[in-house]
Amino acid sequence: MMSKSEKAAAYMKKGYNCAQAVIKAYAGDVGINEEDAVKMASVLGGGVGRTGHICGAVSGAALIIGAKFGSTDNTNIHSKDKAYQKANELLEKFATENKSILCKELLGYDIKTKEGLKQARESGVMVQKCPGFVSSAAKILEGIINSE
Repeated sequence: MMSKSEKAAAYMKKGYNCAQAVIKAYAGDVGINEEDAVKMASVLGGGVGRTGHICGAVSGAALIIGAKFGSTDNTNIHSKDKAYQKANELLEKFATENKSILCKELLGYDIKTKEGLKQARESGVMVQKCPGFVSSAAKILEGIINSE
């Protein structure tokens, strides 16, 4: 049986973006509607709309952390602090493991530009590296959501 991180990487290889792949693998575990969550995560790929900012796999994992540890009660400071602490743990561990949390730095291309995106696609970097980043974010996420 495939682990969640393997499932997430497999979703990426099937054409889901990095954020969608993580969300799709974990939505059911945190009680969120998979279809809606995957749709919302569609804009997070490539560091949010291909801007090269925070890796979509990290953003997707952060949303799962929010679903698990967050609260709809805006006065619940304890819940807010806990969710932020878990998100920080995700960012720190991902950066340690992958040297950055920024898509542009992870890929080595500025995919915000047409030329950069073309170069990145031609190099195969997204096919070669991104499933690994998805798997990394998913494994870290797994540790965080199971640490309770």
